[in-house]
Amino acid sequence: MSIHDVPMKPQGECLIGRVTAETIGFMPSRVWNPSPSEQHRTEPYDLPMTIQIGIYPTKETSAKFSPAPFAVIVERDEYKALVAVVAEPGRHCWNQVDFHAQEDGIEVKIDLEGHSNPVEIARHVRTAVIPGQPEETRHALLARGLRQLYPMSVSTSTAPDWWLKPIYCGWGDQVSTSMWLEGPGPEPRCIAYCTQGLYERWLRRLEAGGVPVGTVTIDHGWSPAGSWVPDTIRWPDLKGFIVRQHAAGRRVLLWIATWLWDGLPDQWCVFRDGIKLVADPTNSEYLDYIRRQVAVLLGSDGYDADGFKIDQLSYSPNERHPCGGSRFGDTRFYEPGTRPMRLAGDGWGCELLYRLQKTIYNAAKAAKPDALVTSSTVHPYFHDTFDMVRLHDTGFVKNGDIMSAMKVRADLAHATLPAKPIDTDNWISVDYAGWLKYTSNSRCIGVPCIFFAERFMLNWAAEPTTQLIPMQDLQRIAESWRRS
Repeated sequence: MSIHDVPMKPQGECLIGRVTAETIGFMPSRVWNPSPSEQHRTEPYDLPMTIQIGIYPTKETSAKFSPAPFAVIVERDEYKALVAVVAEPGRHCWNQVDFHAQEDGIEVKIDLEGHSNPVEIARHVRTAVIPGQPEETRHALLARGLRQLYPMSVSTSTAPDWWLKPIYCGWGDQVSTSMWLEGPGPEPRCIAYCTQGLYERWLRRLEAGGVPVGTVTIDHGWSPAGSWVPDTIRWPDLKGFIVRQHAAGRRVLLWIATWLWDGLPDQWCVFRDGIKLVADPTNSEYLDYIRRQVAVLLGSDGYDADGFKIDQLSYSPNERHPCGGSRFGDTRFYEPGTRPMRLAGDGWGCELLYRLQKTIYNAAKAAKPDALVTSSTVHPYFHDTFDMVRLHDTGFVKNGDIMSAMKVRADLAHATLPAKPIDTDNWISVDYAGWLKYTSNSRCIGVPCIFFAERFMLNWAAEPTTQLIPMQDLQRIAESWRRS
């Protein structure tokens, strides 16, 4: 079936595309968002309905992917059609797309926020309508449509074997240890518990339970969030730790943040009315710094780590909703500025995130060709900026079915970037039984991951805040993973 292209027309600082029911081929009655809502809603919405899809989560798009594909599916009875925004490389200059869906069609609005020439960008951006085929599922239609719109994202590369081995990430243990020792309090306290001694303790416990960890992810706290320089008090011998993990048959990833500026000079950052918001990926000095740090962290003559867990993707500069900060727990939203933000170079929206992530990725591959870079991005344009899709924090699951909620995210990742393996993530709290069930069975949807080796996070507001994980439960997880 053919693609129907709808041109985008400049209107103020925005681009507007009007997709009529005639272009769609029927009068829609429902609209489906491929990315679940903040309540993990996955069902279509009755019309009229506005769906906002952006780099930062919205009410309707909040599975914590940054970004999800800028696409929806409209339906009526057995009829379906994909409505997607597509742009040429270098022209994804927006933070958010609004789909205003009604029975007579869809109005697509792209706000360029004053940082791109609407007339120029309109030449390189369009809304595409792809009719569904009989009995085609929503995810199958999404996958087929995105392959047509972003053919360069289709890959047949094979992942190195070690990428597919189970992952241990210490964030859960950092949080639960801080709550256990200090009592109820804010989550960011756990950054202080990212220490070499504790990670060695937690790995010994996983070994005792027989959990077959192949990759260790050192989370936030090994370095200031912006500078990526090891904290020698918390990690007095990071190189030695990595050497010992390699000897044990394990690889090591380091958590790094995009955008957060702790440890970076002012001239490498974006400001709003004098407030320091985020790092500036258009600053050539900053990009050169990233390349040097990555070479040190992954190079055999440096720390010899094996890759990165890229996080905090959503703080892209945004005129309508300015946000940013130095580190996790020190970020906030601000009122729009009185003057436009100034960057060192050109670019805006997705293109800034793409440039930042691509710089990290290229530097990682230059330092170590089989380096693993994980990221919570499921837009096909970003296909050459990372290796593995991370399903990200579970968040609130209304019906408590964690596996179903995460499988929906995995289905989205498979549809958008089918060649990439999936890090199933494991940042789940409060529901111990749900965590145990999901962790034991996560191999069914991707590479299994575990965040807790010692104590599980039970309650954010009252004692007991944590519970000790029985060794037999770790053994149960290990056995389930081996069976799979």
